[in-house]
Amino acid sequence: MQSNLYHETHARPYLTVGTPSVVGHVLFWKGGTHSKTLWHIAQSLIAQYYPILTGTTAPFFEYECASHRLRFEQHTEFDTLTLTQPLRTIHGIDQVNPLDLLDPTQLQACSQDLLVKTLVYVVPDAISSIGIDSGTFEHPQLQAIMDPKYGAYVLEKRAAVFTDFDLDTKGFSRFVIANQSLNDSTVGRVVTRLLEIENYRIMALIPLEAARAVSRSLAGMDAHLAQLLNQLTQTSDEPVQRELLAQLLEIAKNIEHHRNQLSARFNASQAYYDLVQFSYGKLYEENFGTLQRLQTFIERRLGPAIRTCTSVKLRLEDISQRVDRIAELLQTEINLQIQVQNTAMLSGMHQSTRMQLKMQKTVESISIVALTYYALGVLGYLFAGIVPSEYKTMVMTILVIPVAGLIWHMQRKLIHQLHESDDKDTLS
Repeated sequence: MQSNLYHETHARPYLTVGTPSVVGHVLFWKGGTHSKTLWHIAQSLIAQYYPILTGTTAPFFEYECASHRLRFEQHTEFDTLTLTQPLRTIHGIDQVNPLDLLDPTQLQACSQDLLVKTLVYVVPDAISSIGIDSGTFEHPQLQAIMDPKYGAYVLEKRAAVFTDFDLDTKGFSRFVIANQSLNDSTVGRVVTRLLEIENYRIMALIPLEAARAVSRSLAGMDAHLAQLLNQLTQTSDEPVQRELLAQLLEIAKNIEHHRNQLSARFNASQAYYDLVQFSYGKLYEENFGTLQRLQTFIERRLGPAIRTCTSVKLRLEDISQRVDRIAELLQTEINLQIQVQNTAMLSGMHQSTRMQLKMQKTVESISIVALTYYALGVLGYLFAGIVPSEYKTMVMTILVIPVAGLIWHMQRKLIHQLHESDDKDTLS
């Protein structure tokens, strides 16, 4: 583990680029997959020069291939492939493309996922041809590469950088570095910073279209939410409130779907933008004539896009919180209504129980009277031959209270036994 950690700290060193040179660079977006398309393209080229090294699984490798130097870098969301071709002269430099060394069929097959294709031309500065000290860009050969719209002195005016931040007819963006006094290592650092700017500014823009689409749908959700809140304040009907709650839940599901799809993408976009700012900050730009600096372009064009993504992210969070609060209030009101209904139901059940108890006592009283009357009738038959007829009425009258009391006692005992049996059944 220690070895891996130390190797990681030394991974992806700066390029070393001589003057003059042309650097070709492509970025392959994996789009959340584990695609090794660009890795296979790099391996195909390496196999032509180093057959025994084919198949390396390292996330970073660098080899000399003919007069070119190949570098492959694997990142979380994308892979990059860089080819550096040193030159002896700048004559015909606008026709040089180091990426021509790659298999064009393989590149064409993955062209839809090549988000960045860029060429960096490193040329020696000569005051008579480029005019780095006078702040002009007049070399005909270099103007054939592009018409620079942005440029700046970098690293204390020891070089100048030019670009138009646009694509040529073959889909390549282009940079020109006019080197006056930088060594190869420092030129390599400038090239690396330019490639980082190009890579990360494009990666930062990935969620922009989705953010615009979601922004339009959020306007409708916002209006719908305001309408639901207005209806909520005007009604206390439980069925209507349940319908409003169902609509709120539907909005909440849509919001969470958007947040789940875009939250990570927005965070990545902000991280890429921070890297872009860090990279152009390390160039230490100074004004070059009337050209706008690279930082000006980034802040004016990329900055608003990132702020759009941030705004959509904050709106998603705001609407989500509002939906939660309204749903909580609505659910609380529905629960209160249910409690009122339950209280009324329990009160009705209590009244019904009291009525049943009264009826039960009435029935018990009637049953005692009926049983007493029946028992006295039976006793009358039994005493007919024993008690003289003139005393029969008196005896029967005397027996009314004891017989009624005995029947009442037996009835209460029986009811008590039934209640105990019910309690045992309930506990079991």
